[in-house]
Amino acid sequence: MSSDSQQLEALIQGFSDRAQNKTFLPANTTNDFLAIRPSGNPITAEGLAGMYDSDDLVIELSELVKIHRLEANSDWGFAAFTLKEAFSYKGERNNDLSSYSLIFKKIDGTWKISWMQRSQGTTDLSTWN
Repeated sequence: MSSDSQQLEALIQGFSDRAQNKTFLPANTTNDFLAIRPSGNPITAEGLAGMYDSDDLVIELSELVKIHRLEANSDWGFAAFTLKEAFSYKGERNNDLSSYSLIFKKIDGTWKISWMQRSQGTTDLSTWN
């Protein structure tokens, strides 16, 4: 695996660790980063980090299940992966298996997450075979 691929994988690992997201996201995203939630509504890195810092959200588990695709080119990269997530939002429990897509940009030699999209929490892993 190339050094660029290893750096992208490290960003995926950091993104997957929800305990870090209130500081990880702002530090590791581009200025124009947007995340598209399952509702279709976009949110900035600061907004998403604020969600993770809110008392409304209680995260019990966020575990990387599998990286399905990972590509790194000279100044951009792409990843698709699945997370197992257990959390409560405003008291409503969720136990999700969600697929994510990330687009990365290399800016001044440093990889940053530029775009994120999350599926609903009903991923069928057999569709990735």
